[in-house]
Amino acid sequence: MASIALGSTGSPCGAVVRPPASAWKATWSPRRMPRTARIPALRTDRASGKVAVREQGGVSLRGTVRKQNEDRYVVQIAPESAKGGGLLAYVGVFDGHGGSATAQWLTSELDGYLQEAWQQETNPEAAVREAFIAADKAVLAPKPGFLGMVGERGKGGSKCGSTAAVALLYEGDGKTCLVTGNVGDARVVLVQGGTSYQLTTDHVPDSEDERLRIEAQNPNPKMPLVRYVGGTWRVGGILALSRAFGDAYLKGSGQFEGVRAGGDGYSSGFGVVAEPYTETRELTASDSWLVVASDGLFANEERGGGGGLTNQEIADELKRKSSLSCEALAKHLAAVAVEKGSTDDVTVVVLRLGQA
Repeated sequence: MASIALGSTGSPCGAVVRPPASAWKATWSPRRMPRTARIPALRTDRASGKVAVREQGGVSLRGTVRKQNEDRYVVQIAPESAKGGGLLAYVGVFDGHGGSATAQWLTSELDGYLQEAWQQETNPEAAVREAFIAADKAVLAPKPGFLGMVGERGKGGSKCGSTAAVALLYEGDGKTCLVTGNVGDARVVLVQGGTSYQLTTDHVPDSEDERLRIEAQNPNPKMPLVRYVGGTWRVGGILALSRAFGDAYLKGSGQFEGVRAGGDGYSSGFGVVAEPYTETRELTASDSWLVVASDGLFANEERGGGGGLTNQEIADELKRKSSLSCEALAKHLAAVAVEKGSTDDVTVVVLRLGQA
């Protein structure tokens, strides 16, 4: 088995033990665990200092401003019999807009792209990036045959899209490591010693950095790509996100001609891309909770329909209600967000962490 070093992330995780491709299914089960299951420790060597998922639970509530819930989520936990390192757990939350088709597709398909990239890349963050970009190209691919020539691109149509926040736990250099990635405003929040740490960044056009990224390569500066409409900044005067899967009507066809996101030719007509923000860190005994959630959970009047919780309020609620199951905690957090005024769909996954 080959060891692969992490990139220049400052992570103390060191190296990842990658099993051979033939052993992939033995270490990473495609089976979805029941969302309310109490999960045993993934490792039993308490002297190792490794961290395990002790329990998980999730909930998804329809908001008050839509006819259907466009959020989706997935949780996968490696079987306890998994040996030789590799991925231990995967959580994904997808907040759809313009319909749920893109979010639903990501729920069932993104893990396959992550698995493939994990085998090919030597850096976990690079693997997440490559998986996101490859998946977005698949989302945007036209239908085969005549329908592809005359119909709309995109899963669910050209105006259907989704944000995404993912968290992957894996073994690296004898430690339990976490790599996270996101596009849009879904978040991953780690609670350590009672303090919350956001491991993602909100990709929205009211972020000055995102506006500058988009406008820096605008071929017609006299006509801004990002405009202030309806009390917030919007790409094309329409979309209140600067990065997302799908949204074919804001992305070029063919080779994604337009405003580039990076140096590899991946680009978009309006600067909307699915290139994620990524972060890697070692998990320690002081890490107690991991929360992955759509923006409806969070206090953000501009993008969450009003109301919601701050990251630290989430940490405080988890501490106050720590005797509850993870499913009950997820439901509690969602209910508090609604009580505080969130009208958006609210999806929450809670992982209870502990020493393996």
